[in-house]
Amino acid sequence: MMTDIRNSLDERIDYIVEGNNESNITIIFVHGFGVDKHETAGYFDDVAQRLGKTYKIIRFDFSGCGKSEGKMEEKDYEKWTDDLLAILKFTRDHFKGKIYIFAQSMGTFITSLACPDEIEKTIFTGIPNTNTDFIIKRMIDRFGTRPGAVVNLDGVSEFPRSSGAVQKIGPSFWKVLQTFDPVSTVMKYSQKTKLILIHANQDDVIGTEFLDGFGKIPHVKRIFLDGDHSWKIPEQRNILIEMVLEYFSSDTGR
Repeated sequence: MMTDIRNSLDERIDYIVEGNNESNITIIFVHGFGVDKHETAGYFDDVAQRLGKTYKIIRFDFSGCGKSEGKMEEKDYEKWTDDLLAILKFTRDHFKGKIYIFAQSMGTFITSLACPDEIEKTIFTGIPNTNTDFIIKRMIDRFGTRPGAVVNLDGVSEFPRSSGAVQKIGPSFWKVLQTFDPVSTVMKYSQKTKLILIHANQDDVIGTEFLDGFGKIPHVKRIFLDGDHSWKIPEQRNILIEMVLEYFSSDTGR
C-alpha cells in the first residue's frame, strides 16, 4: 500500500514510484504547467521508461493537476513549491542514496524556487524565458484566444485545453509570476547542484526569445537541440533522452 503524500494544505499528492528499485539513485520528475506526471505527448513516460532501467523514478501531479487534490484556480508557483518539498521529504524518508531532478517547463521554475539541498544533478528542459511579462503574453496568446476562453488577471481566467478540459487560473498565479525573477532564482539553485539546461530550438510554447539571461549564470551548461517544447518527434526525443542518460550516468562535474 502506498504512503499518502500531502502538502501543507493537507491535499493528497498523487504519485508513482517506478523503475529500478535496486538503484541507490532516485530521479524526481517535475512536470510543467497544466499537465500531469505524464507530460505533453507522453514526454515523461518515454524519458521515465528509459531512465527507469537504471534508476528509481518518482513522478507526481502538482496539486490541482492530474489526480492530485486541490483546485487549479487556487494554485501558484509558491504553493506548488510546497508540493515538491513534500515529495522530496517522502523520498528522503523512504529511500537511501542520491537524488537527481528532471524538470520540464514550469517545473524548472518551481524546482529553482524550492531550491532544495543535496540534489547532486539536475536537468531542466523547456525552461521558460527570463521575461515574465513575455511569459504571460505567450500564455494569453496561446490559451486566451481559444473559443470560450476568459482572461481576467484579477479574477478567474478560463483556458480551454486541446483535451477538451477547461483550466481555471486564479489571480495569485499571475501575481506570483509577475514578481518572479527567473535568472536570480535559477542562479541561486545552480549553486547547490550540477545543472544543465536543454533548450528546444523550435519551441512552440515558450518561444526562443529572452533566453540569453540564463547564459550569464556561472557553471551552468546550456545545450540547444532541435525539437518543439516537448520533443514530440520521436527521433528528436530519442536524441534528447540519450543526452539525459549520458549526463546522469557520467561522473563529470559542472
